[in-house]
Amino acid sequence: MGLIADHYQRLGVAPSASRDEIRDAYRRLARQYHPDSNGDASAVRMAQINEAWHTLSDPGRRHNYDADLRAFLTTSRTSNTSNTSSASNTSSAGRPPTVSAPIPAPAQRARFPWRFMLLMAGFGIAFILVNAAVTKPDKPAVPDNIVQTGSCVKIAGNGDAVEVACDGPRDGVVVALIGFDALCPPATEGHRDHQGMGQVCVEMHPSG
Repeated sequence: MGLIADHYQRLGVAPSASRDEIRDAYRRLARQYHPDSNGDASAVRMAQINEAWHTLSDPGRRHNYDADLRAFLTTSRTSNTSNTSSASNTSSAGRPPTVSAPIPAPAQRARFPWRFMLLMAGFGIAFILVNAAVTKPDKPAVPDNIVQTGSCVKIAGNGDAVEVACDGPRDGVVVALIGFDALCPPATEGHRDHQGMGQVCVEMHPSG
């Protein structure tokens, strides 16, 4: 099983956190790290925050993620226990080494793989945007004034997108959240989030 990102740690909440606690943490971090306020330096962190919110805000996705995370942690613990037991058995056998142990080289300061991390972050952001553009948006149960992928919106007189209930009058559905300097996918319109936290791409199909 591959490495699984800890979305709870990204949002600074416990795995037992309620949806309200997760929403409040997302709102606080989105305001703190949004690229429009902090520049491109926070783009990677903002992508991680959006990915965590996208996963944990939906009960179905959160349930599947929790199951995968538990399986990953169980596998990691089993692997560590096996390695420790193997090392202990080898040590207790009492066999002398067949070759002399090499003299360890002077410790060197590890270099953090910035280029690799930035490359992976770029792929992650591209995946999120493409997935949001081709995936049918989720329908939130109750408006919570946080415009996100799948939110139904009305377009205010000043052009801002305001979240509304999907079973009432609406102008369209949000398919992606992007920065002010980015372009929306074809067949969508870009509108400012009414809270000023970014730009949303709306697939227009008025109702009511």
